[in-house]
Amino acid sequence: MKPARAFPVLFLPVVLIAGVAALSACNRDTATTQAPPPTAAAPVAQFDATLNVVNNNGTVRYDGVVGTDAARQSVETALRRAYGRVSGDLKVDPGARPAPWQDGLPEFLKTFNQPGAAVSFEGRRIELHGHASEDDRKALLARAELLYPGYAYTGLFQGVGDDAQGEAVSAVLAAVKPGTSGAPLVKALNEAVTQTPIRFEPGSARVAPDSLALLSKAAQVIQASGDATRLQIAGPAADDPSLAQQRAEAIKVQLIVNGVSPAALETTAQAGNGEAAAFRLL
Repeated sequence: MKPARAFPVLFLPVVLIAGVAALSACNRDTATTQAPPPTAAAPVAQFDATLNVVNNNGTVRYDGVVGTDAARQSVETALRRAYGRVSGDLKVDPGARPAPWQDGLPEFLKTFNQPGAAVSFEGRRIELHGHASEDDRKALLARAELLYPGYAYTGLFQGVGDDAQGEAVSAVLAAVKPGTSGAPLVKALNEAVTQTPIRFEPGSARVAPDSLALLSKAAQVIQASGDATRLQIAGPAADDPSLAQQRAEAIKVQLIVNGVSPAALETTAQAGNGEAAAFRLL
């Protein structure tokens, strides 16, 4: 009788090792399959939504930035309903905060129909610029205060209803009769900007909002002087000729926006140590 055949002793450990390896691989596959996908972080709002609307003699253009496509559609619908055909580009950026002015926009636009005027919304600030009569400024400010209480009203909104400030800004210019030109016109302009200097944002050539009303009145006087009037604008900031030149250009732009012919204006840096802008006859 032959003895029973014995299996090699190493067989059992090999089987056990293979089983453990297979189970480990299976567990790794399961863990990989069950792991939830990473969640993308929501964009953080970093700046205020903006809207600029310009009424160029009945042709309305707009631009700005809002946070969502729904906000863009709402704003553009309000513009089309107010003016019919409009043109512009309202960008969508998730970094923009929700526009607090959006809900009241349709009602505000019903009042904003002055040719040559422009309005800008930025967060809780509304700025009126361009050309608007005193009555128009009052009507628009009243509408803004009703729809947007507690906002900052800047630009041509400033000084409305404040007789003391209005007198300080325009006392000299108000005395200039239509048709005044030459040296008397230049004298009146320089007296006005000396008594109430045209202000700029610190270190920049951007005209401060509270000086826009003065430039609007100066433009009216220049327009009434006749087509033959040509003026040179000298910018302030004598310690920095480059900045002075840029500020002179900024004054020129505001006068043009308010109706003065570009051909009537030239610019230069302010000579001497004067801190105020100056006008010279050409």
